Amino acid sequence: MKNIKNILFTFMLCGFLFCYKAQTVLPYTQDNICLDELISVNLSSLANVKNLVVKDLNNDGTKEVIVTDVSSSIIKIYGFIPAQATFTLKGLINVPGGFGVGKNRAIDAGYFDAGNFMDLVFTTDSFIYVYKNNTNFNFTQQYKIPIPPNFIAQDHYLKADNINNDGFDEFYLISSSTSAGSGFKVMPYLSTVTNIVQQPTQTVCKSLGNVSSSIDISIGNIKNDLDGLKDIIITNSNIADSVFILENNSNASSILLNNIPVFLPTTFPFNTPNFTIYNSELADVNGDNKLDFVFYGNTVTGNKLAVYAGNNNFNLNLHVNIPTSGLNIHDFKIADINNDAIVDFVAIGNYSLSTVSGILVSTGNNNPASYFNTGIAITFTNTSLKLDELQITDVDNNGTKDLVIKPWKLSIDRTYFVPNFSFSVSVSATPSVNCSGNASTLTAVNTSTSTNYNWEFVPTGSVVSTNSSFTTVTTGEYVASLDIDMYSNYTCTQKSDTIKITSNAPLINISTPQNITICPGNSITATASGAISYTWSSTQSGFITNNPTLLITGNTANVFTLAGYLANGCKGTNTISVNLHPQNTDNIIPSKNPACRGDAITLNFPSASVSYSWNTNETTQSIVVTPSAQTLYNLTIKDVNSCTATKTILIDIDERCSPKIYKGISLNGDGTNDVFFIDNIENYKNNRVTIFNRWGREVFVTNNYNNTTNSWPKKEDLSRLAPTTYFYVVDFGDGSQLQKGWIELIKN
Repeated sequence: MKNIKNILFTFMLCGFLFCYKAQTVLPYTQDNICLDELISVNLSSLANVKNLVVKDLNNDGTKEVIVTDVSSSIIKIYGFIPAQATFTLKGLINVPGGFGVGKNRAIDAGYFDAGNFMDLVFTTDSFIYVYKNNTNFNFTQQYKIPIPPNFIAQDHYLKADNINNDGFDEFYLISSSTSAGSGFKVMPYLSTVTNIVQQPTQTVCKSLGNVSSSIDISIGNIKNDLDGLKDIIITNSNIADSVFILENNSNASSILLNNIPVFLPTTFPFNTPNFTIYNSELADVNGDNKLDFVFYGNTVTGNKLAVYAGNNNFNLNLHVNIPTSGLNIHDFKIADINNDAIVDFVAIGNYSLSTVSGILVSTGNNNPASYFNTGIAITFTNTSLKLDELQITDVDNNGTKDLVIKPWKLSIDRTYFVPNFSFSVSVSATPSVNCSGNASTLTAVNTSTSTNYNWEFVPTGSVVSTNSSFTTVTTGEYVASLDIDMYSNYTCTQKSDTIKITSNAPLINISTPQNITICPGNSITATASGAISYTWSSTQSGFITNNPTLLITGNTANVFTLAGYLANGCKGTNTISVNLHPQNTDNIIPSKNPACRGDAITLNFPSASVSYSWNTNETTQSIVVTPSAQTLYNLTIKDVNSCTATKTILIDIDERCSPKIYKGISLNGDGTNDVFFIDNIENYKNNRVTIFNRWGREVFVTNNYNNTTNSWPKKEDLSRLAPTTYFYVVDFGDGSQLQKGWIELIKN
């Protein structure tokens, strides 16, 4: 990056706020302000008229600059090309009959009809012209309005704005008439869809002083009316201590202005009878959503900038009186030029101790004692540069308001563009109180489009990250800086405030191991130490408790996080991972259920365990019981992890001891479901069982079938039997009805 050279001399004049820093030249970069070098809008010097017009004439999102040449009676429209950092001519208007040889003329732009583009209005010696903007900057004359005879060849001011909320802009011719005596008048012109109609003329002042080259006009909703109607204030350096307010009572069909002259007290604030006001602005300086009055002028004690409080009426209550020794201001504006949401003071002029002209930038601070920080004086290397008017608006559409300056007071010079790349870099750390041992995320945010970050670790001066955000556990101070290229070969660099990570993280202890496995359903108690307050949370349920002691029940696997805090907010953490031993899911297997009264039933638990404890006081894996009634049996097991589980089974009694036929037989010889099983068949000694294949052929018949020694199929039959459906007939031999059905032999 190239450094911006300082001029060798420093202003010694100092008054309260505007105690100038060492004077510099463009390009300039410092304190969230980046101003590039001058770019000429028009390449040749021109004689200009009043009002520097910088507006988006064709609604394409970029601003055009209007340049006038009184000598050649030409109006030129220029547009900026950022890629080339130059202006190009987009359109021009030849003024019919010429501007004339009288006093300086004026120009402005606005929506004067139902068209989609901004039109132009300008004055000559004798006429007001309105030129319609058709398309592609093709302007055609729409209205030629004679100036009232008494005001022909007089000094004219022109202002365009919509003050009656009818959707169209009005314009106001402000001039004086030598034949009508001293003072000046405002002549409003109302725009309609099809016409422009002059409204009743408002006499502003009849006292000493005509319209001169130091009149200033501002428009805004001074009373903060809900209807949004804008009022007009006018100051004139020929009439000391005076401010003229035109209260707006307009409606959609007429312009109604009530003249309210306000005379500043002769003894307050400057202890002088004469405060000659050169420039004035309406702006919300203190951020209270009310327009304040800002005046610059001269007293016998020197140049002053006065800020009067806006209070939703037309009274002027002084907020602050700021001496401005060292700079003769030609024009100033109040605008946020560094995107920090606080308005700044920007002025153009020349310096008292030299003929050098330049810019004064005083960034805003919202401090009621000053409102603006120490002024930065920036000079132009072109010592012959003429400065009369300043506009602040985003010309190159980069999100930051630029500066445009031009002459008109009997000067011939170019109109100049000062590109503004100003931005701020703010930084934050999460958590806001940072402690070593815990990672802190540092984040930088800027108001430009650049992403060229450099995070510097201040103790070593080393760059630790080039991203907007990064994470670190290293304590110390950090500063974020950001580079952005300007149109010239200079780079604008801005730095953030220093942010510090301190070292004071607590070591958090937990009474249990960090990794623990417990039996399902069991509980453990974990107690925290090492801090003064705690927060327990888990992956299953989030926040649990602020108590230092936590009861953990083994329902599911879980991770518990403990955060401990010191009095200064520093945080330490620890975790417990709780896992569960496998839970035994086997059940007791009975040899028969339901059973006949007095049957011997085997109850078997299928999986091996360390110990068994039945409610029959037996301690073996299998037991034999002979229930005479419905009975509940309990078994408590303990596995190799010392986890216990209780199993239960209810054995029912079949009072009739009825037979039950099972219809599935597997042919794999595994000892399970290998025979045609008829429960309780042994209670029917005279039974007879016959088996048929699906073609009705008898394949088995026997008496006294018993499921074991006398059963079907025999082991030797398993290999030759086809897996298919067979049919049975069972005669229980007790005179009951024969039981018939089918059996499915399955091979698996």
